[in-house]
Amino acid sequence: MEIRILLVSLLLFSFFSTVANACPSGNPFSTAYIRRNNRCEGLLNLNMNTSILPDLISFATSNLTEYPNNLKIQVPGKINLKPRIRIQSFFKSYRLDKLETEYLKPNYRFDLNTKTILQHRSVQITFNMLRSLAFIIEDSEPVYFPVILGENSGEYEFVINSLKKTALPVLEIRYQGKTVFSEPRNNPQQGHIFLTWKYKDAPAGRYELYLETSEGDSRSFPFEHDPNWFNN
Repeated sequence: MEIRILLVSLLLFSFFSTVANACPSGNPFSTAYIRRNNRCEGLLNLNMNTSILPDLISFATSNLTEYPNNLKIQVPGKINLKPRIRIQSFFKSYRLDKLETEYLKPNYRFDLNTKTILQHRSVQITFNMLRSLAFIIEDSEPVYFPVILGENSGEYEFVINSLKKTALPVLEIRYQGKTVFSEPRNNPQQGHIFLTWKYKDAPAGRYELYLETSEGDSRSFPFEHDPNWFNN
């Protein structure tokens, strides 16, 4: 089981590395995925559903009800641990990455002009179709940090993508080896599976989103949480 998950992870890492490096220059008035001054952004001509096992595709908090013309994107972190940020929409194969962020303690910040692609008349990707991830690599494994779109909402939204229909008899958040939140999905689901956690007074530290499928596969996604990130 662990070997299978490792192989899948290596394949995904190779895939995302290839895509991330393929950021050519191009016509700035097009909607294609190209280098746009301080970021890579646009529509990709590929199938973004790649993982065999259920995969984490978004970990974010947001108060958005509509797009502002300039969307504030923030990711907590330390000045010597710059997270990789990837925002995408599976709806139209949209991707935003390679952001040149500014560190304003405790967050890395980027202001995105939403008129360029997201609100473009030929694209029109709504804010609730965005899937956002930020992570650092620690001991060859990703550790996730929440992406803040606009301002935080007091809760985290996790989105898991499953290519095939499966139940998740175990779907929980763990802290120091103990379950602090559980919301199993006993009815088989396919596609994007949402999990919302109101973190309230949860202490700062390393947490884990853990799941098991009805087929006996398991996955673990470590993430960081700190209530002090949201006190500014």
